[in-house]
Amino acid sequence: MASFPDTGSPPTPLAKGLFRAQVAANEPLCTGHAELILRFDAFPPAWPGQFLQIQCTDPDGPVWRGGALIRRPFSIGGLRRGPRGVEIDILYRVMGVGTGWMSRLKPGEPVSVLGPLGRPFEPPPPGSLACLVGGGIGLPPLIWLAGELAEAGVQVLAFCGARTAELLPLRRDPAVPVRGAEPSAAWPALARWGVAAIVATDDGSLGARGRLPDVLADWLAARAADAPPVAIYTCGPEPMMQAVAGICRRRGLPCQVCLERMMACGMGTCQSCVVPVHDPAAEDGWRYRLCCTDGPVFPAEHVIWE
Repeated sequence: MASFPDTGSPPTPLAKGLFRAQVAANEPLCTGHAELILRFDAFPPAWPGQFLQIQCTDPDGPVWRGGALIRRPFSIGGLRRGPRGVEIDILYRVMGVGTGWMSRLKPGEPVSVLGPLGRPFEPPPPGSLACLVGGGIGLPPLIWLAGELAEAGVQVLAFCGARTAELLPLRRDPAVPVRGAEPSAAWPALARWGVAAIVATDDGSLGARGRLPDVLADWLAARAADAPPVAIYTCGPEPMMQAVAGICRRRGLPCQVCLERMMACGMGTCQSCVVPVHDPAAEDGWRYRLCCTDGPVFPAEHVIWE
């Protein structure tokens, strides 16, 4: 984990570029969700929390035909380097023109990608248990983070939530049981790193019944006083992240949030992805920062949620 950039310091330029990728796979995960695997000949160093801007139209055709005019931001859900190049995982939910175009991609087709962009997660304090709290489409950066942390010897526990079992974008091993709010190794994307997950669904169709922040709060309340300290990482719907940040604030736990905004450029030029943050040096005690360059990862206590 020492290889992670210091995200607590002022933003510094990280290597990025415009790349032509090739679709390696594009397969459904659950209702309305799919995983796109892109293969690159080469790709700069990247870290969990960073994202890509994908041109959701044929890079060799007119930009207005069959796709979206503006690039779409997607968190990197995994990155593997090997003799055949670099593979990057993108998890997406089909919701509009851009993701609709992505859903029709076939292996071998080209994709134009800008990245890696943004500021990544920071490593947890030494000796911490890293709790990764992801809701729905917010899971990808946390899945990648789980692997990086586990490989670095950090103890990791995941909390994964969705409205219903059909909308949980994780492949499940049916041979492994999932019982209420107990950690389970039923999710190969996490279990291959030795990471168990507590799953919550709003309707109780899988795992614990209820909102993921409430399940996290109950788990924290049940921990022994001499248990290892906890560091929280969260990504997902903003109300969920706000609730997780509130739990961490009340308990004095470090928390990093990976925010989502519509980013037209991803490099700070268009100024469209502003996030209000506390700033004691500012006249009014707050200022705007950019999700694409100052984030998307922020310390939870910096964010003004309302």
